[in-house]
Amino acid sequence: MKFTEREMTTAIDVVARQLFSATRPPWRKGTAEEAWQQLAPIDKYHRRSAVGEAVLPALVALPERPTVGAPPEFSKDEYAEAAEAASRSLLEQREPGGWDALPDKKRARMVRATAALTRAAVTAMPIRQDPDALVVPDHP
Repeated sequence: MKFTEREMTTAIDVVARQLFSATRPPWRKGTAEEAWQQLAPIDKYHRRSAVGEAVLPALVALPERPTVGAPPEFSKDEYAEAAEAASRSLLEQREPGGWDALPDKKRARMVRATAALTRAAVTAMPIRQDPDALVVPDHP
């Protein structure tokens, strides 16, 4: 599916923050948002880069679904297919034959995780105003 740069940037940022919050120990002082703000810019970049590496190929693999006034909706199977295609592509780029060498349980777990991250990314995207021109408000 085609997404604007702003939609993808917002989605990646929100998912990176969610993963940071989820992996932050609960006994730390302050909120997760405060901790995110205190991270060095390079640390934020590394987290966003890791999320983007997994999520962006899956977003592009989703079927075209132009919507106005609401985020696009996809079925569980569509998310799983896009996640599998993205995960396979990522592993094959790193090591040829890597996808086939991966045990079935790990492969299924990777696809489920990528599908969940992709679903969170689509949910976090700003609402599209015009599906043909890909216009999204640039200033909230």
